Amino acid sequence: MLLTHLKRFGLIGLLPAPAQKRLLSISRQENFGPGDRIFSKADAAEHMFVVISGRVKIFLSGGGRRRKTFAYLGPGDFFGEMAVITGKSRSASAEAVEATSLLLISKHDFRRLLEKDPKLCLYMLSAVSERLRQADEEIEDLLFRNVLGRVAKALRDLGRSLRRGDAAFELGRRYTHQELADMVGTTREPLSRALASLRRAGLIDMRDGLVTLLDPLKLDQIISASVCAD
Repeated sequence: MLLTHLKRFGLIGLLPAPAQKRLLSISRQENFGPGDRIFSKADAAEHMFVVISGRVKIFLSGGGRRRKTFAYLGPGDFFGEMAVITGKSRSASAEAVEATSLLLISKHDFRRLLEKDPKLCLYMLSAVSERLRQADEEIEDLLFRNVLGRVAKALRDLGRSLRRGDAAFELGRRYTHQELADMVGTTREPLSRALASLRRAGLIDMRDGLVTLLDPLKLDQIISASVCAD
């Protein structure tokens, strides 16, 4: 049952059937409750992970109340591979957002899989390159974009995977102010001010954690105009 479920996902689905079965034979499943820490920054990397069910947050904690959330991962997503490949310690922390089941693959077994399967290597190279591109974009936002623009961009990015175009639409799940602040890399007070400004401008609506993008085209204009001048 687990193999049938996992075969739909990119990482597992790339492998030929014998390798898929071997992967399950050398891995183990582990469950985490909401708020459980999967690993912390600077931990030694002994496993990479594939999300079977639930939701995982990848983040860094800064001084005071500041956190930066880099990604929310769901079924089929994998994480923890970079430290496994490089042999270095974890560069961020991972935490279960809700009841979550993960597949754990040991460092040594995963490296052996990469050595034997060029197609899997190419897939991993593509995935890591995309994550580095996103990291570059995050750095650019933090350095050069004001908080209003970063909030608008975060909301727009959350919506891009759901729908394209300029018509109004609702984001797919509820977000707390703290979650949004962590995505933007700020605290709740500046986040709340930015959301209030976007509401007053008629660009978004937010009720009970559900955000509706009322005018995605104008949000794009806010994002473009939000780069701080020298």
